[in-house]
Amino acid sequence: MQRAPMFLVVVALLGVVGLALTAGGAGAAPFDGGFAQMDVEPDDVSIAADVGPDGDAQWTVEYRIRLATDEEERAFEELRADVENDTEAYTTRFRDRMASTAATAESTTGRNMTVSNATVTAERRELPQAYGVLTYRFEWTNFAAVDGDRLRVGDAVDGLFLDGSSSLTVSWPAEYRLGETSPDPSEVRDRSVVWNGPVDFSTGQPRITVAPASPLSGVPTAGLIALLAALVVAGGVAYRRREAADDGAGVIATDETGGTAEGGGGGSGDATDTGATAADSGGDGSGGAVQSDSGDAGASDESADAPPVDSDLLSNEEQVLRLVESRGGRMKQKRVAEELEWTAAKTSQVVTGLRDEGDLDGFRLGRENVLSLPDYDPEADASGDGDDGERREGGDSGGDGGAGATGSD
Repeated sequence: MQRAPMFLVVVALLGVVGLALTAGGAGAAPFDGGFAQMDVEPDDVSIAADVGPDGDAQWTVEYRIRLATDEEERAFEELRADVENDTEAYTTRFRDRMASTAATAESTTGRNMTVSNATVTAERRELPQAYGVLTYRFEWTNFAAVDGDRLRVGDAVDGLFLDGSSSLTVSWPAEYRLGETSPDPSEVRDRSVVWNGPVDFSTGQPRITVAPASPLSGVPTAGLIALLAALVVAGGVAYRRREAADDGAGVIATDETGGTAEGGGGGSGDATDTGATAADSGGDGSGGAVQSDSGDAGASDESADAPPVDSDLLSNEEQVLRLVESRGGRMKQKRVAEELEWTAAKTSQVVTGLRDEGDLDGFRLGRENVLSLPDYDPEADASGDGDDGERREGGDSGGDGGAGATGSD
């Protein structure tokens, strides 16, 4: 005696879904019934449509009946046995009703539609209470309208009605993002929206628009504004640094020890910084002068022979490396600043980066920083680099300038 009521439940449920969708698709008054006509009411009905990029949708309709009593348990077990023994009867009735609904929607939307691959299962679930779940699945071709790269969903079930125990979930491809919805859904998830009944969709509802995600989609508006602001600030900083570097050309360069050298000079800057001239020591001025100028004269000759450095075509690092290479692989850091007409600070920053990368070596010689290429061989430079004149610090000891020169050699 329990089998008849449950069979009536199934038939009535099929009628509910078919009538609800057909009424909406035809533009007639939405279905306003519930489940009062059935001998046993399901606790809820879940309707879900997963729409693909081509507009086809995979539908899943679940009828859930709470199994709170022994009578309901026995009735559902009999229903499950019926479904397993005569599956075709259940799927055929369901497919016919949904095909009729799709035909009505086809005439309304102008898109060719078919319903196929209908299946049915009956199973017991713990949700966490015990439920008997009757599940129908089917494919609905051209359910959604494809508008360029957009999907417009909902016109095939226009005016659908959901009672208080029903819900509608519409999903879209993972690479798409939600655009517009009408009316506002009860819940918005990562790639789906949910309407929980009761909802009486009016004409032109429900509607959903989704489109492929752009590279910046998913970034909040505040994030976009912050990103643009950061780019503007970074651009401004880079511009000011460039301007500062240009303004520093020809300005007096300051070395790390606080001494100064007039930019652009030939050898006078070196003579001032060394403080080792024979004239200052009180000895033979001529001898000391020859000694202190010898290095600068060599540097001046090398500067005249060096190929021009086009700063517009080379990076700062490339300019330094090329200049040191043109000096035989070794050169004072102060001379680099003078030759490139940079400030000492800018020169130090570029040189430090090259040393960190292993592209340049450096050491202290007296009060000077001397730069050299990693493969520089001082023994191979028989004539001696012009900048090596600073090694002759013996000239500071006083006495005869010639003696000072001899001692430094």
